[in-house]
Amino acid sequence: MIARLRWRLTALVIGVLLAVTGGIILSISLANYRAIDQRAYAALRVLATNRGNRPGLPGRGFDRGALRTDEDDAPPAPREGRSEEYAANLSNFYTVTLDGDGTVTAWESDRSGLYSDEQVAALAAAALATGRETGKVQGDQYFRLTETDDTRRLIVLDARLEHLAAREVTRTTALVAGLACALLSAGAWLLIARMVKPVEDAFERQKQFVWDASHELKTPLAVISANAEVLAGEIGENEVLGYIQSEVRRTDRLVQSLLTLARMDKGTVTARMERFDLSKALLGVALPFESTVFEAGRTLEIDVPDGMFARGDQEMLQQLAVILLSNALKYSNAGGAIRLTLTPRGRGCQFSVYNTGQGIAPENLERIFDRFYREDLSHNGEIAGNGLGLAIARGIVDAHRGRIHAESEPGRSATFIVELPG
Repeated sequence: MIARLRWRLTALVIGVLLAVTGGIILSISLANYRAIDQRAYAALRVLATNRGNRPGLPGRGFDRGALRTDEDDAPPAPREGRSEEYAANLSNFYTVTLDGDGTVTAWESDRSGLYSDEQVAALAAAALATGRETGKVQGDQYFRLTETDDTRRLIVLDARLEHLAAREVTRTTALVAGLACALLSAGAWLLIARMVKPVEDAFERQKQFVWDASHELKTPLAVISANAEVLAGEIGENEVLGYIQSEVRRTDRLVQSLLTLARMDKGTVTARMERFDLSKALLGVALPFESTVFEAGRTLEIDVPDGMFARGDQEMLQQLAVILLSNALKYSNAGGAIRLTLTPRGRGCQFSVYNTGQGIAPENLERIFDRFYREDLSHNGEIAGNGLGLAIARGIVDAHRGRIHAESEPGRSATFIVELPG
């Protein structure tokens, strides 16, 4: 239980760390791409205003293949308050001239070696197909369509380098965040281990107390029981003596349950994993139980097909079936029904015990497997029991590496389902 608590707390911390880290990485990535979009559209507006030319060289066009100097290619210094002009001078772009049908008649760029006629034509067709004046195609190609002086131009800004830089930032952020999460997770594991250590020590002391108290109670109970039997033989039937014997038997069952849990805690109870006929084992428990159910005014339905085998400890699984059937009888309504069902499940099998009655509140579906827990504390005195049966049932299932859980329709029924691996 303590190990499960430690893992749950660690998983919770790691989950929060991953969620926060993922949110930070996503925010940074979205902010980067949003900034690229804003800069690209601002640069396109500047380029469109300047008729497809860099703003540092107003009025001058760029013929494809024209001889250029390093000075021509160098972006001018940014002007005060005009960062979009600076962005336009830094960006790779090309200007496409179109005819009335949208066919490329010419294109020009001061960096024409980056593109081919086929690439330009394909991108122009994709941009026109959007039916918009401005937008983005191919993920990183921003365009703006303008018409001036009877000339139809498509200005395309190539943001591949900007997107590549953004991806590198995201990748680096994710790597750093991943390393930070790993270190923080390791720290959280150590811190949680120290935090739960007092709880673990207290739980160990509790288990030792249960073990010692159970053994200490066995002897006086045996003495009281033996003397009560002797006294009954001497005086015959007696109401007070009957109460004593009834309470001794009830207390003895409680002690036996405590001893079983103590042995499970200490690991001295292990399941003998052998292949056996589970159908036969369940029927061996359910059929004798029919008379008890009939006397209580309930009905028992048994849906157990022949020939279903399982791997596990037959005696422990039969004890599990007895616990679940007894629990179903205890909490079923007058004239209600109890049903035992066995079905295959993948390579393993599953059996369930259903009963009509008040059912289980949704918030208690997990708690009912805790020790000494009993639902509806205001009325549970009417029902015999000590709240240990389902805790033992879960211990048996855990020993078989299976799973047990409850399902319920409050006010109508409850079902306990046991899943056993193959």
